[in-house]
Amino acid sequence: MSQIKGAFGRIAFEQGVRQIVDLSSAFVSSYGKKGIIGYVHTAAEEKLWTLADENPEQRSLVVLRPGAFMTNHFRGDVHTIKHQNKIASCASPSSKSTWIDAKDISDCAAVILSESVEKHDRNVYELGGETLTEEQRAAVFSKVLGKSIKYEQQSMEDFYKVSISHGLPHSFVYHFALMASKDICDNPTPEIALIIGRPLRTLKDWVNENAKAFQ
Repeated sequence: MSQIKGAFGRIAFEQGVRQIVDLSSAFVSSYGKKGIIGYVHTAAEEKLWTLADENPEQRSLVVLRPGAFMTNHFRGDVHTIKHQNKIASCASPSSKSTWIDAKDISDCAAVILSESVEKHDRNVYELGGETLTEEQRAAVFSKVLGKSIKYEQQSMEDFYKVSISHGLPHSFVYHFALMASKDICDNPTPEIALIIGRPLRTLKDWVNENAKAFQ
């Protein structure tokens, strides 16, 4: 990822592009290079910052660091919700995650790119719409879908084996296991409303729009 972003970033800046908005991850803030997802995004950011700082008067960089994508529910949770009426992971029921709707991310990027380069230059924006425990997350699905969805805590070993059996590489599964004890974002970021002109969307909003996929 860092090589690709670095290559495209250099081409863009050398061709006269004034501003790049980088879609990174809140893992950079909370984990740094610990874990593969944090590593690849941190390394990519470093390359882009280096390029921007080679000519700071002409090159602007803005970084978006979103929390957990609500669309991640389509990766594995959709199957257990539809067929087993549960969400399963290795995190404790009280473990918290901060979720973000992709619409909020895209709206934020669109606003930044449509305003003056100087306004957002060298800002790092974390994006977190709503922080929920695993039990609260299951409760949102229960309310919207009209059926009881439970949260089931798996052992680390079972979580690892199941994820590997589904084709995920070790490094990603290990990183997801890390998330069981530390949220990707420290807190929600309601201040992003100052940029996009509306409150960030909740998980309930997202599930309401995508309910058919989970029924």
